[in-house]
Amino acid sequence: MPRPLAVHLVGSWSRPAWLASPHIKDALGAPEQFWRPEPAHLFEAQNDATRLAILDQLEAGVDIVTDGEQRRQLFDRYFYGRLSGVDSEHPLEHTWGGPAQKKASQAWRQVAQDLASSGGPPRVPSPRVVGPIAWPGPLAVEDFRFLDHTVAGRRLTKMTMSGPITALNRLADEWYHDRSAMGRDIAQALNAEAHALADAGCRYIQFDEPEFRTAHLTSAEESLGLINRTVAGLKERGVTTYAHMCYGYANAVLDKTVNPDFYAALELMAQSDIDGVSIEYAQPGHEPDVLKALGTKRVILGAINCAPDAPVEKAQEVAGLIRRALEVVPPVRLHTSTDCGVWFLPRERAIAKLTALVEGTHQVRRELGL
Repeated sequence: MPRPLAVHLVGSWSRPAWLASPHIKDALGAPEQFWRPEPAHLFEAQNDATRLAILDQLEAGVDIVTDGEQRRQLFDRYFYGRLSGVDSEHPLEHTWGGPAQKKASQAWRQVAQDLASSGGPPRVPSPRVVGPIAWPGPLAVEDFRFLDHTVAGRRLTKMTMSGPITALNRLADEWYHDRSAMGRDIAQALNAEAHALADAGCRYIQFDEPEFRTAHLTSAEESLGLINRTVAGLKERGVTTYAHMCYGYANAVLDKTVNPDFYAALELMAQSDIDGVSIEYAQPGHEPDVLKALGTKRVILGAINCAPDAPVEKAQEVAGLIRRALEVVPPVRLHTSTDCGVWFLPRERAIAKLTALVEGTHQVRRELGL
């Protein structure tokens, strides 16, 4: 088990300039406009970038290492875009959020508005559902094996996946015309992938759920059921599961503010079978009271603001933020992390911020005698 105040990334890490475009618009487009190496050299380049991401985390002193998501054009589409029944090669402009579109993620509404070629609600080029959704076989198992082999037992490791609510709201449905049925099949497919990761030895899996902040308001009980279906059977296999919840990428939303919907979403997630929740905290300016919404869940506290214009935090600033969080969450249930969107930061800046996170966490550990 991770020690108290374990440090880990949300998932992504800074990408080398030689690997990929740093722009969300490119990430939503064709692979050839996003990846910079020639197709024949892309796999090798992604392996090298992954090794670099792992090395940066090990040198910084994190406790749980990710692969930095260096192989993913988009963190979530890497999973739902490759499920059986989904066509990612011929995207359709689609309003994310389904019935909850008026409360859709602020980040993607802004990006979609920039992309929109006509009036009406913002629309994003999205994979199309053209048949029954099913798990096609392992999607990230080899990624985990690469991570595990490279870390070589020096640290714990974590893999990140798309969550079912986010996948449901970011696919253009041309087959089901029934969100409940489509959601159940998505959850079942993601659960199969998670069990394949468990078969390979993965013991920490995080499901990224940015859309859960608003989409759950459409049907809270049904959304909770999809989360539980996704993680079914994992706890019994010794797998610890997390859900990541946020307001959207830091470089797309610069004026985040505390939103009551977020508190309500945390309260709902606290009722699920998820073991812990990764919460965006620093950039929106949350106060420790928001952590009460998570009850007795483990909390991964986003203590680093990843907005492009945010100054590099000092270790003592991070330590102060953690001390205040400990007024609500005991150290045995508190981890520390960055907010999401590290992959947009230049590597030197990302390293400086991660170093401050580790040093600030270590300060608090020493104070507590941990």
